[in-house]
Amino acid sequence: MALPAGTPVSRVVVDSSLFTGPLTAQGWGPSDAPSSYAAPVTATAVDGARVSPGSLARSGQPGIDAGVALADALGAPGATVVPGEAPAGARTLATVQSAPIARLVEQTLSMSDNVLAEALARQVALARDLPASFEGAAEAVVEALGEAGIDVGRVALADGSGLSRLDQVPADVLTDLVAGAADGSLPHASAVLSGLPVAGYTGTLFDRGDANTAPGVVRAKTGTLLGVHALAGTAVTADGRLLAFALVADDSGSEAGAEAALDAVAAALAGCGCS
Repeated sequence: MALPAGTPVSRVVVDSSLFTGPLTAQGWGPSDAPSSYAAPVTATAVDGARVSPGSLARSGQPGIDAGVALADALGAPGATVVPGEAPAGARTLATVQSAPIARLVEQTLSMSDNVLAEALARQVALARDLPASFEGAAEAVVEALGEAGIDVGRVALADGSGLSRLDQVPADVLTDLVAGAADGSLPHASAVLSGLPVAGYTGTLFDRGDANTAPGVVRAKTGTLLGVHALAGTAVTADGRLLAFALVADDSGSEAGAEAALDAVAAALAGCGCS
């Protein structure tokens, strides 16, 4: 029921029911959400579930924070904010459109944004009529890759970001994905390439470009977990060929040492003739 004009807003109900299931995935550690790299996964959030715009810290209650932000925008900073569901047939007062999916994919890859990766995986689930949960998203992503011609026989996912220690993705799946995006055999995947950080310039590789890490000719997605580090992407060789590669280093005791080793391999690929 519409309120009379001029009625002050006293209560904001946040409906996050589009996503279902647990807010954190199996295989996430107790300190993973909230943290600087992850948050409880909800259908309603602002600023990428950060506690404030531009902050590194993520919120432990993204939905409530979104309601508080809406209340502030409505000029009712003291309004009560509670979780709930919109009644059937509720009137839509305003809508906001996101950036195109391709741009969101680029941002996810460039900045290694786990929260955005989880949201995108839920959209894959919704598009395939599966539950928008961790389980549904994982099933949907694997199905979609398989239908696109990627061999997913050894892939096991528990989330959409790769944060779970239960995830298993062979290196050749990553190279097949990158190669397919590069040669066009994987349709509509160009954002996978354009979103890759550029060594020495952008994203999570901005500080890993020097004479030994092939600045500008290596584009790759980083992977950093406790004891596991990875790098997957492309390298332009000395004779102008484009190579797809995926490197995974487990049982690595030193983050700096693992990253240096991965960078050295990528630089060697870029420096080779590879004929």
